[in-house]
Amino acid sequence: MEYQNYTASSITHFIIAGIPGLQDWKERIALAIVFFVIYTVTIIANLIFLIIIKLDHALHSPMYLFICNLAFLDLLIPSVTIPEMLYYLITEDGFIAFGPCIMQMYCYLSFLVAEAFTLVGMAYDRYQAICNPLGYSTVMTTKHVFILSALSWAVGIIEAMIHVYFVLTATFCGPNRIEYFCCNYAPIILLACTDVSVHNQYNMGISLIIISVQLSLILYSYGKIITAVLRISSIEGQSKAFSTCASHVLVISVFFLVLAFLFISYGMSGIPDQIRTLAAIIQNLLPSLVNPIIYCLKTKEIRISITKMLTKCRMWASIS
Repeated sequence: MEYQNYTASSITHFIIAGIPGLQDWKERIALAIVFFVIYTVTIIANLIFLIIIKLDHALHSPMYLFICNLAFLDLLIPSVTIPEMLYYLITEDGFIAFGPCIMQMYCYLSFLVAEAFTLVGMAYDRYQAICNPLGYSTVMTTKHVFILSALSWAVGIIEAMIHVYFVLTATFCGPNRIEYFCCNYAPIILLACTDVSVHNQYNMGISLIIISVQLSLILYSYGKIITAVLRISSIEGQSKAFSTCASHVLVISVFFLVLAFLFISYGMSGIPDQIRTLAAIIQNLLPSLVNPIIYCLKTKEIRISITKMLTKCRMWASIS
């Protein structure tokens, strides 16, 4: 292969490797069908979720505004990467122009960070609801929810813009094959031929700081919640308080445990690249798929709203 020196601005395209070692056409088609079904269910479930919250005025409360923001992000995150990945699997054409690749990286990073901070905001909301019930309506107003949600998006946008800046100022020397299923910062910056150790140190440092801050705030909130609930004298009261947090805890656990597994897999030697890539795809899909399912199963108000909507649909169907 002939190598030339490029600057980031002169690179015309990248080649997405996709899932390493997956050469058999039947295996690729089967995997594409599986991911397509999961992606379709994810999109439909989150759209239904958003429609339910929009139409039912009883759900227009701070907690459900956070959930609405989460569902919207769960629509965006897989939509940034999965459709193109399905195209790669079916056609084996991993070509992606430089601009769209950087845009994909930017959107993916900003949405992912925004979702993580949205989960922090949801933990804070439950903390105020249980530990400060009398002042909850004053602290957690619609305005405050929008401010916290906007901050979540702002942090994600700024963090992603910094990574874009690093890529745009890097120098590349020819190899443009991204060993990943989508355009992401780490596999792109590995293609740079200049010293990017400062970039990598920043990426590692800021990632650890952001995750540490997020987990610390979540653990602090739920630590206070557990302490407050244990002070409740009745078992029924404790059970009711814990049940209001159950769905949030499950959603947070799924998001951070899958993310932790992905980080650990990249830190351990001997794990095949194929497994790491599949773990990354699961991290991209799983939280967005299970979040609406968890809230439907664990949140009584949402189940009631779904039942009302189904009843109305049956009535309209019988009339027509």
